[in-house]
Amino acid sequence: MSTAASGTPHVTGEDISRRMLKLIGSLTSNADLNADHVRRHTGLEVQLAANGDGSFGTGAQLDPDWSYNLYVTRPAGEHKSKLIFDFARTGDQSAPMTPVCGLDFEHYARELKSMGFNGDASYAEHGRLDHWNFSRTGLSLQIFVEGESSESPAKIGHHCVKTLTIE
Repeated sequence: MSTAASGTPHVTGEDISRRMLKLIGSLTSNADLNADHVRRHTGLEVQLAANGDGSFGTGAQLDPDWSYNLYVTRPAGEHKSKLIFDFARTGDQSAPMTPVCGLDFEHYARELKSMGFNGDASYAEHGRLDHWNFSRTGLSLQIFVEGESSESPAKIGHHCVKTLTIE
């Protein structure tokens, strides 16, 4: 769902990150991944899927190159819902993440730890960081990061949140 839901206010990358962190802090179990809870804790309007399966989501353009998408679905045969939040490139496919990196990965990690989450890195081939896993009783999160830009080694190493999943 990549278009803004009716009534969803314009937000910035930093604002939507703050709303996501507020939502995460409000979750006590997977059962909280419902449309009413997400609306109440993010202030965002969501659209229910037309097929009636309980899925819902929202999204909006943040600037010419970036949008965000947030959706919740229950995969077939699963007993738990899954939230997926993503910053998506919708313009220049090589656009730096600067507009959506106001709250970078380090900020998210500090906030999650203050909420009682424990985290550890997951590595792929050749020792490349793949994603971070965070968990606390009843909830697990994965955060996929990307370097802010290829402009300099410092910006390559400055990790921004690209995708976040919650189960």
